[in-house]
Amino acid sequence: MNIYNYLKKDHRTVAELFDQILSSKSLEKRKSLFQEVANELLIHSETENATFYVALKEHEETSEIIEHAKKEHKEVKEYITKISGIPVENEKWLEQFGEFKHSVTHHVEEEGDIFKKAKTVLSPEQANQLAIEMNALKNELKAA
Repeated sequence: MNIYNYLKKDHRTVAELFDQILSSKSLEKRKSLFQEVANELLIHSETENATFYVALKEHEETSEIIEHAKKEHKEVKEYITKISGIPVENEKWLEQFGEFKHSVTHHVEEEGDIFKKAKTVLSPEQANQLAIEMNALKNELKAA
């Protein structure tokens, strides 16, 4: 598996969790699923920054778009903090969650452009190696 497919798999996992949160009638289930999505996104962000973005930062053609993507990761972390401080039964929680979902979805859509540019600077072997590295780091963080 290459880094592009690996990241797409992560994105699908998060999208499925978002759908489960929105379709859940149980506030406790929503809270639990939100914690799960928050953990997934925080680990995803950290491992993507440490592997894929580091590799792309080395190339002039992709370094600028990586700075923008890192800002979006920061925004996601801020939403997680904000939502975590709102009781799930408060109607503000769902409103903030909707904004959060929109922010994450926007980032995922923009990664299509990043992937196109990345494919011009990374060899298929590098893309495969980055997926291995990201997966290993992700497993390490989940075990900690």
